Formats: sequence, structure tokens, C-alpha cells
Amino acid sequence: MKKITVLYGYYGSGKTELALNIALKQKERHEDVTLIDFDIVNPYFRSSEHADMLRAKGIRVIAPWFANTQVDIPSLPAEVYSAFSGGYAVFDCGGDPVGATALGALKGRFDSMRSEVDALYVVNTKRPFQENARRILFGLEQVQKSSRLCADAFVLNANLGAETTGEELKEGYEIITELVSMTGIPLKFVSGTARALEFFGRQCPEYKGGVFKIDIYMRPEWMYT
Repeated sequence: MKKITVLYGYYGSGKTELALNIALKQKERHEDVTLIDFDIVNPYFRSSEHADMLRAKGIRVIAPWFANTQVDIPSLPAEVYSAFSGGYAVFDCGGDPVGATALGALKGRFDSMRSEVDALYVVNTKRPFQENARRILFGLEQVQKSSRLCADAFVLNANLGAETTGEELKEGYEIITELVSMTGIPLKFVSGTARALEFFGRQCPEYKGGVFKIDIYMRPEWMYT
């Protein structure tokens, strides 16, 4: 992972669960880790609700004043900019054009250290508007335009919450492979629970890329995406 990881993706992609897991994994390796809750569209599931757990593990949590509101174009407080000053940072961002607008306010900061930024578009092919490559591409183009931040790579996070078997990753891999071919944007890694990744590995032995195991922190479990 680079020093700054930006996660965006359409509603239900699982980006908040992924953000929690990446922040916790980074903390195992690095002293200074910050998670920035930047999703202004989906206020019910947000990493700031798990702030106590994260802070207990030594992770700094920044949840700007617009968290848990429906502000369209937020004014960013100074603490958000402090995430660029050192250490490792994970941005959990909204994935539709409105939710991505906040990222656009940080364009200058991202541009100034672009080589240290990983902008990852999280895809769950089991959610509406993500079930085929063309629909995913349409959403991606909207988000990139609003955020003014082009995706560096995709993350395949296909799941059905607690009903996930791993078959979802296998089916999603076929779609994401088509998307990679269409866009030239690479697949960074496949993410899922240990059980799902084990199934995926058996079903798709041709895949030699990265995998990222996640634990489930968001509840209720069937809605963690």
C-alpha cells in the first residue's frame, strides 16, 4: 500500500469495511495511521461509528463536520489537510458524483504527492448498477469527473454480505477482467473473507494477482456492504 489510499465505489461496494481493514492492517506495520471518513452520502454505515475501536488501537480518526449529514459541497476543516502531513492515511469516500465532490476539494494536495497516492475503485458486482462492465464504467467515469481523481486500480470485492460463499468472487472476476480490458486500469487485488478467498483460489487458479483478506466489523452482518 502507498502512503495514501483513497477508496471510492458505488453504494454497496463494501468500501467502508475495506477501509477499516486496510487501516488496521497498516497499523500493524506503521505507527502513524489515519482513517478519514469522507462519505457524505451514505451516513448510516460509516467508519466513524467505529471510532472508539480504531482509536483504542492507536488509529487517528478524522470525521469532518459533514459526517452524518447530507451536505452537497462541504467546506473542509483543517484536520483533513493534516492527513497529508505524514504517516499513512486511508480515505473512505462516497462513490456517486455527490459523494465524490468532497474529494475534488483536495485535488491540489493529491496532485502534489500523486506518486504516493493509490486511488482504488471498489467494485461489488452483486450490487445494483455494478452487475456488468459497462454499468461499472459509467459509474466510474461519473465519480472520476466529480472527484477530479482518476482511479489507479480496481478492487474486486464481490459479496452478498453474510450469504457470501465465494462464488460471487468467481463471477465478479469475469466481469472485472472485461473491465480491465476496456479501460486499461489494472486490478489491484481481490478482497474477501478467508472462506471466500479460499473458494476463489480453487475456482480461479489462473489468477496470480494480489488478495486482501478482510474481517467483518460492520453490523448487522448481512448489510455490511
